[in-house]
Order: sequence, then structure tokens, then C-alpha cells
Amino acid sequence: MSAVMPVSPDPLLESNELFRAVFDASSDLMSVSRLDDGFCLAVNVVWLEVLGFDRDDVIGKTAEELAIWTEPSVRAELIRELKRKGVVKNLDVALRGKDGTLRDCAATLRLLPVGEEDLLLFAAHEVRKEPSVSVEQVVKTSRALLIDALESINEGFVLYDVDGRLIICNSKFKEFYGYSDEEAKPGVHRRDLGLLDIERNAVIVEDNLAQHYVERREDLLTGPPESFVVRLRDGRILLLNDRKTDSGGIVSIQSDITELKKAEAAISAAKDEAQTANRAKSEFLAHMSHELRTPLNSILGFTQVMREEVFGPLGAEKYLEYAMNVNHSGQHLLALINDILDISKVESGEVTLDEEVFDLEATLRSCIRMVTGQAGEPEDRIALEAVTNVGHFEGDKRIIKQVILNLLSNATKFTPAGNSIGISMSSDASGAIVIEVTDTGCGIAEENITKVLEPFGQVRSGSHQAHAGTGLGLSLSKMLTELHGGRLSIESELGKGTQVTLWFPPQRSTPT
Repeated sequence: MSAVMPVSPDPLLESNELFRAVFDASSDLMSVSRLDDGFCLAVNVVWLEVLGFDRDDVIGKTAEELAIWTEPSVRAELIRELKRKGVVKNLDVALRGKDGTLRDCAATLRLLPVGEEDLLLFAAHEVRKEPSVSVEQVVKTSRALLIDALESINEGFVLYDVDGRLIICNSKFKEFYGYSDEEAKPGVHRRDLGLLDIERNAVIVEDNLAQHYVERREDLLTGPPESFVVRLRDGRILLLNDRKTDSGGIVSIQSDITELKKAEAAISAAKDEAQTANRAKSEFLAHMSHELRTPLNSILGFTQVMREEVFGPLGAEKYLEYAMNVNHSGQHLLALINDILDISKVESGEVTLDEEVFDLEATLRSCIRMVTGQAGEPEDRIALEAVTNVGHFEGDKRIIKQVILNLLSNATKFTPAGNSIGISMSSDASGAIVIEVTDTGCGIAEENITKVLEPFGQVRSGSHQAHAGTGLGLSLSKMLTELHGGRLSIESELGKGTQVTLWFPPQRSTPT
């Protein structure tokens, strides 16, 4: 068939109108040729436009004559593969146009049976590649972006290579130390910059530490990252965070922390002033309390003698009544003074625990008897409930007793006659000791719980006016509990009652 194939323009297409219509309508480059020599039988308009040929230049010419394939051996290999498979798809090929320009295409080759002969149907579309960018252009663009980013930050930035020579830095770094562009140019050694700082007195460094300042980054070459502070001559303070890079160089980020240091200094000064004022207050209260206690003890002693009429009758009954009132008031004032002394000692750190091992349950029962006896109420007013064997308690017995007495006195004071008060002792899952004092009194509003735990904290709201007392009991109990490593917490509901919980760590419990 190939020997008698006419070579007039597109003879194949002339014999099949449908094939011609599809062929010319395609947006791909299409051609039909003989397999072995590439003798061109038909091409479409797109093929001619992309490769720049006229139809008369192509029809009847072989692939070798047209020199379309940049490597004829590639075409020969494709023809062999096509004969085996019948189709070869998605090939990346470069076709040479009439003017010699190479066109990158994605092509598909398919056998096209015509009569007794298999022809080659070639279909391809042009692949337009983005213009290549040189490595030099990429590096230049990347460096420009890096510089722009470094110039936009408020910190000083400098990067040294493995030999200690400057690679890049930003303007903030130069401004900190007063470097010119020439002095901080790429290639300068970090030691030279350090020496320049010392010579100009740009940094505040003691004479015996000048060499250390110059060599300070050498330790980074073998050790972990470092942070240190540098004081500039103009008063600014810099925090330097230096790290070793993967390539062995050093990168340094330098932040101006002057305002932060000023704020820290102001806070420290205010804290010192507050501590000084607090110590002065505690010392004053302690001194005044001692001064008041001496004459008060005399008053209490004399009024007690008068109440008991040790040296004979007072005469009128009113005198005895007055003596009792003076004695009660004196007792109240003495309790206040004692609480103030205790608060002062705790706040000033002067309280030392006199620790011993004692029976906690017996201590609780003793406290119940003391509180009910002082209040003139039956002992069963306060019930010892849910007593779990927690062993003995290791701590200051006097202080623990004082805490329990404070809590029971509060519960009695704020619970109406006839209402119940309970105290319980148990241990939690960790072995910690838990003591709970529960009353059914007036209760405390949630927003006032923090207030009642402060020294002199009392609540006056609506019909629940503050009861007689100093307002020191709960705050002192909290402090004394914390001295034992424990916690005091309050749960309360207004009008229903209050539960105060003491928690002591497991090491306070010892086996009986």
C-alpha cells in the first residue's frame, strides 16, 4: 500500500470527510504518517501553526527530511514500543519547528489501521514551561527578603560563620553599638567588634572582664546556648540570646530590656518598701501589745480580787457588778492583744514549731469541753462525729489546740442556741489528716469568704451584723495551719451554715 500511496496534499483526509472534520477541529497537534520512515500523509492546522510549516512543506516528506525529531533514535524506539503495545501515551517530547525552535509537547502515539497497513496517528499538545530562574537570581531574591525581614524587627540580629566572621546583621544591631556600615560589614571578625566596643567604651565592662567580653562567644562552640546581659554606655540594657547554628556558626538575637529592668526594679523597690512597712507594723503591734499586756494583767488581777471580795465585802452590789464588767472587758482585750502578738510573730517569721507526737482525738475532746464550759452550754452542744483512726499527730500541740478552739468558738458564736455543731476527724486516700468543723449558723456569702480569712476581716451586711470579736481568729488559724504544711478552706451558704476544713499532709500522721 505504501508503494502506491499518492503524495498529493492530504490524500488520506480527502477519502474520509468525518476523519477530516475531527482531525481539523482538534486543538492538539495531529499528524498521520507511515510507521517506518515517517512519510507524512496528513497534518492538521494546529500542527502547522505550532511548528511553523506550510502544508506543502510537509506532505510527502519523511521524518528524516523534516528533521522534526531532535533525536531520530528516540522515534525509532517509540515505533518499536508502539508495535508491541498498539498505543504509547503521555510522552514528553521536544519537536523542532521550521525555524529551529524546540517545542515541548506531551504526545500520544497510536496505530491507525488503514486497509492492510497500520499507520501512525500522532497527537500532542504543547507544554509551556515557566521561564527558568537562575540560582543566582534565587539567592539574590532570598537575601533581599531576609534583609527586609531582619530590618522590620525591633531586636538586633547578627549571624557569624564557623570562623567567627560576620555574614549578615541588621541596622538595629549596628545602632546598639554605634557601628558604621564599614565597621560591621560582612567578613569582619566578631572579636574585632568586641575590641571596638571596649575601645570606644560602648559597653560597661569591668577592666578585669574586658577579655571575657571579647571572647564570650567561644564557649558556644562546645557548650549549650547562652543568654547574658550587656549594659550599654548610654544606659540601655540588652539581653543577648546566642545559639550555635547547624553549620557551626553563631546567631545572636539582642533585645532591649531597659524598660523591663526598670519595671522589675520598681516592683522590687515597692516590694522591699512593703516588707519594711509590714515589719515595722508587726514590730509596732508587738511592742504595743507587750506594753498593754503588763498593765492589763494588773487590772485583771485586781478586778479578780474585787470580784471574789478577798479582803472583805465591797459594799453596794453595783460595785461587784462593775468589777465583773471590768474583768470581762479586760479578758476580751487580753485575747485581742494575744491574737495580735501571734499574728505579728507569724508574719515576721518568728514562730518556731515545738513539735511532738500527741493523741489528736483526745485533743479535740479537750477543746470541746473548754468551749462549752466557757460558753456555759452543755457539752453535747458540739458533737464529735465520724472519728476515723488517723493515728497520732506530729506537730505543735499548743498551736493545733489554738486553731481548733478558734474554729469551735466561731461556730458557737454564730450558731443560734439549740442548733447543732459538729467536728469530725478522718484521713483521705493519700493518708492526709482532715478535720471538719460544721455549724448551722448564719453562714457566709460566697463573695465574703476571702474577706473573713483576712486579719480583722468581719462581714456586716443586712441583718447579719458583725459579732463581738477581733476578726483575727480565722486568719490566724489559717496561718498556723499553713505553718504545719496544711490548708484551711471554707464552704458556706448564707442562712444555712458553714463548714471549715483543715487539711494536713500525710507526714503529720504517725501510727499509734
